[in-house]
Amino acid sequence: MKRIIRNISLCALLAVAMGACEEEAALVNPSVAHDKSTQSPEEVVEAASLQSASAPGSGLIFRDFVVQTGDELYVELAKPAEHDMTFTIGLNIPLSNEELKALPAKYYNIFIENVIEEPGDKLTITNEGKVTIAKGERKSTRVSFALSRMTVDASMAGSQYLLPLVAMDEDGNQYKLFYSITERDEEYQDRTKKDYKVVAYIDTEVMNPLIADKTTAKLEYLRSRRDRETIYENVPVVDIVNVRKALLGYDASSRRVILKYTPDMEYVLKHNVQYIQPLRRNGLKVCLSIEGGGTGIGFANLTDPQIIDFVAQVKVAVELFQLDGIHLRDEGAGYDKAEAPTVNETSYPKLIKALREAMPDIMLTLADDGGTTATMNKEQEGIVVGDYIDLAWNIIWDSPVNPWADGSERKPIAGMTKERYGGIALYIKERTPEDMGFFEELQAKARVITIDEGLGKVAVVENIPYRQYNLETMVVDGFKNLLMCFHDNNDGNYPKYSAAVQEARVATQFYAFRKDW
Repeated sequence: MKRIIRNISLCALLAVAMGACEEEAALVNPSVAHDKSTQSPEEVVEAASLQSASAPGSGLIFRDFVVQTGDELYVELAKPAEHDMTFTIGLNIPLSNEELKALPAKYYNIFIENVIEEPGDKLTITNEGKVTIAKGERKSTRVSFALSRMTVDASMAGSQYLLPLVAMDEDGNQYKLFYSITERDEEYQDRTKKDYKVVAYIDTEVMNPLIADKTTAKLEYLRSRRDRETIYENVPVVDIVNVRKALLGYDASSRRVILKYTPDMEYVLKHNVQYIQPLRRNGLKVCLSIEGGGTGIGFANLTDPQIIDFVAQVKVAVELFQLDGIHLRDEGAGYDKAEAPTVNETSYPKLIKALREAMPDIMLTLADDGGTTATMNKEQEGIVVGDYIDLAWNIIWDSPVNPWADGSERKPIAGMTKERYGGIALYIKERTPEDMGFFEELQAKARVITIDEGLGKVAVVENIPYRQYNLETMVVDGFKNLLMCFHDNNDGNYPKYSAAVQEARVATQFYAFRKDW
């Protein structure tokens, strides 16, 4: 069997840095559906598109597999067909050098190692790739493809390929779809193998949310150098993603509080099929992080009518953008503004209760910084906050906190249990040699509260970054350090636990998964 796989070296092409967003993003149209377009004027809607049934709307789809992968395909027209139409779906070969250069910039700055050009019998498409669209319809019939493993050598596990597909109509017009294929030696294990949850914030002003699903972990118990027990491996690290940020805005003329988004957050939500739904299909919970809008009005000084109005807007957003839940992070409200209403102890608990009652099945989580959350340690007008939220966590970064510890300045949220509270919140950032002593002390404190004091079920990282020059292991090291806050390393002596974290191949290029819009 003849098989040709073209190897691509794109390191030089991907080294071009994208301009960082230095200024705070402006607020956008207050309508929760945001009719304002996020498409640039030069974007042109094609007459048709080749679609994946599992990820409609995505131009690039990620697939990891051990033996075989596949999908259903169809063509969708921008307008109803004026006559019966036939398309043929097949392998898009050869890709021009111009296309190869353009792909990383168009799709997440991902690493492209190999292009599948002549797979032989490894790739099959049903019905010879023929699909039809009847007059007056927009969607075609479907075909399915199956791709078998390209390599048999176990040492090649992790090999990454680009599978380029194309649909061609009777006039020769082409509509393309790409799959990023990674061959794995073993299937992913279920996240429940970890007995704790990892929460990650994603700053959409910088990052593509899909970065959250690109790391896996392995945990071993080492009795000696040769006596090793694998506790788990190939387990996705992140369990919950908070996409940032939505804002509690305020319209002074109507005295309404308005759910707003930064432009980047708006773009991600309007393109949630591409940037959010793949995470959810892979088992992550995706929550919208709502924060203060800098107007002086925030979670802690709302009137009852404002709470009702705001909750209704949030509910529409959750349903419209198919989110798993809401995260409340009371930062940046501007409570110190001269004209701001006085902060009170009941507004925030009332908001939490109203959100839960309006959406009983969503995930509702809370950032605890000891500010406006401090008075939640006791019942407020009959509201026990811990009864209405799923999880809460400390967001005083790089400073482990146990509100249940004797003498702790932070007090437990009423109704909250240790199992649902995260006391560990770390930055993933460069750690200089001068930081090492501080960080070792930080980890030691974290192990005390997780191992000795039983506060060991939730940990949080702030804003996963992209890979940078001279900081190639920053993300891997950051997650490894976080995971080891739950396990005793016995000062490096046996017996001890050891955690390892691995990035997906597509995420190993510089600037991979930096925002691409």
